[in-house]
Amino acid sequence: MWMNNDEHHQMNKLSRQRIRIVEVCSIVCCLLFVGFFSGKYLISPAFSSQKQGTKNTITYNAIQNYVVEGDILDRNGSAIMANASEGSSAYANYPENESYAYLLGYYSVNSGKENTYGLRGNLKNYSLFHLDSSNKGATVQLTTDNTLQDTAYDLLNGQEGSITVIDNQTGAMLALASHSTITYDVNDINSLLLSDVEGSQYRRGTFENDPPGSTFKIITAASALEKQKQDGFDDSFFNYYDTGTYLPEGSDWTITNYQSTAYGDVDLETAMNKSINCYFADLGIRIGSEQLTSTMREFLIGKDIEIPFLTTLHSSYQISENANDELAQTSFGQGNTQITPVHLAMIAQAIANDGIMMKPYVVSSIYSGSTPLYKHLNGKLTKTTDADICDKLKNILHTTAEGYGLDEYSYGMVYAKTGTAECANDRIHTYMVGFTENASFCISLNNSDHSYNLYPIAQRLVSTINAVYNNN
Repeated sequence: MWMNNDEHHQMNKLSRQRIRIVEVCSIVCCLLFVGFFSGKYLISPAFSSQKQGTKNTITYNAIQNYVVEGDILDRNGSAIMANASEGSSAYANYPENESYAYLLGYYSVNSGKENTYGLRGNLKNYSLFHLDSSNKGATVQLTTDNTLQDTAYDLLNGQEGSITVIDNQTGAMLALASHSTITYDVNDINSLLLSDVEGSQYRRGTFENDPPGSTFKIITAASALEKQKQDGFDDSFFNYYDTGTYLPEGSDWTITNYQSTAYGDVDLETAMNKSINCYFADLGIRIGSEQLTSTMREFLIGKDIEIPFLTTLHSSYQISENANDELAQTSFGQGNTQITPVHLAMIAQAIANDGIMMKPYVVSSIYSGSTPLYKHLNGKLTKTTDADICDKLKNILHTTAEGYGLDEYSYGMVYAKTGTAECANDRIHTYMVGFTENASFCISLNNSDHSYNLYPIAQRLVSTINAVYNNN
């Protein structure tokens, strides 16, 4: 059929319009397609842990038959978990399979559900999902020392509790051993994943919040020393006559010393050495709640503390206005204060480091082959108090440590304070917080009847700390 020029031009115009419509529709469809999958698999997971878990589950199911889990090494480059094969997890040799179990945790997918715990769960994006040309995940180097970690776990001896060791200068966690009612083997995740024992998945050092007991007397002493410095008091400020009992003004709650012992005339050092409850209750009243809570905040009590790739530490306190009974109880470590053992070790680290609390960390670096993916940078977390106050505390805590058998001739310079806390459900929680010239520590045992049970544990732990530093 013959068409004139106008008709031909009109047909071409109509064809071009149709092509444009098809192009626009195609682009819109592509954008909708990309938008749908971006929203579902990129954007939504970033804002929803449930959707992120779904994405991870899909990804892991797709790669689990060929992925090689990345190695995890200690600070010396020694293997903690390694030697994974295609489709099989990395494994730890004895005793690291047990000593590191609560720190490393697990990552697994079954029945369409993601199971995650500890460092392996939090590091999955590197160790499982960031693969090199050989389908191997990234290598993670921790700050821990295998010798210290194994010793700390062995010292727990199956008891419910934890032992933390932190480098004084850097905040690096050299050991974080935990035991929580069952023996967990990191090579067999079902030993923890399928446990129905209450509290068995607690990593005691980081999750356990209890009163600090007499270890808190370090904070009260620091606060009193700060008040002395600010107000220009002489050392008579620290003198007290102890009768074995103390009744805070306006209260009907009587405070007693252990076994109701009366010590007579005492000063701050003697009160710390003997752990005199009445002394510190009175001292807390005299410095006041404003001064004490200010010192507590300086040591980050009541504030969250992040440990990258591991967890966030929580703590809390409450001293009601004009409540002398609460202030007195808080001052010797009872009351409403709740704190984790790792945080107690950090308080020791700050005093050892002239008042500077360092950022705590357990992951040192992450590499894929020779390519760095993460590197921790040391940094100050907060200034807790002045160096001269730390020096005075060190002198007091050194003579206190000698009372625990940590004498200078056998163990070098050691500074320490024990604590016994009465907790809910009639539990007794015992601690020893301390430090050497190189590292700080917190020994924490649940259901222990007296803090003197910690003396031999501390002696062996300090010997191991000294040996590790002398060998490096």
